[in-house]
Amino acid sequence: PELLEWMANRLVELGWRLKPFHREIMLSAAYRQSSKYDAKAAAADSEALYLWRFPPRRLEAEAIRDTILAVSGKLKREIGGPGFQLYKYTVDNVATYLPVEEFPEETFRRSVYHQFARSVRDDVLATHDCPDSTLPEPKRVVTTTPLQALTLLNSRFVVEQAAFLAERLVRETGETDRGAQVERAYTLAFGRVPQPQEKAAALELINQHGLSVFCRALLNANEFVHVM
Repeated sequence: PELLEWMANRLVELGWRLKPFHREIMLSAAYRQSSKYDAKAAAADSEALYLWRFPPRRLEAEAIRDTILAVSGKLKREIGGPGFQLYKYTVDNVATYLPVEEFPEETFRRSVYHQFARSVRDDVLATHDCPDSTLPEPKRVVTTTPLQALTLLNSRFVVEQAAFLAERLVRETGETDRGAQVERAYTLAFGRVPQPQEKAAALELINQHGLSVFCRALLNANEFVHVM
């Protein structure tokens, strides 16, 4: 209650201007908390109600898809213009919408340009709680289901993008330098360099199963789909 009282008074002092008020919130120590886990703090406050850390938050469905495209190097960043469809429209007495099985380059735009159809939803978007356009949803729900993991692991879109990421790594670091490929992949996917044990495990995975499988594993990591 004391914090809310201070925030209300501060908003008045700022002349009811929201932008400087938002700036103060975002520059506060509480807002800038690390998401690093602390066993002692978790024992006292497992839900982080007192904000001893930033609670990890999963990306929205559209952001997951866009991030996959960005990391693979395939995201088309053009602004404006016509949207794209992840379904095929046919008419057989009635209108029918069928999910696409191939993803041409014109679909590699940001998800905000996707033209939704009421009777069909893309696998990646649907399983990660993208709202159903047939129903009013004033608040987006966040669920955790096995289908989310299965989709990221097996969907044709993710498998294809993992292959594109592998091609990008070879193009940017060379075909034979596996260590450089791993470091570049971690930088693209996680914004950091790998720990020594992570790098060793990655090299072993690549040697046994290939670079595309390693890239696919990165796209399935919790660190990839969560804001940490």
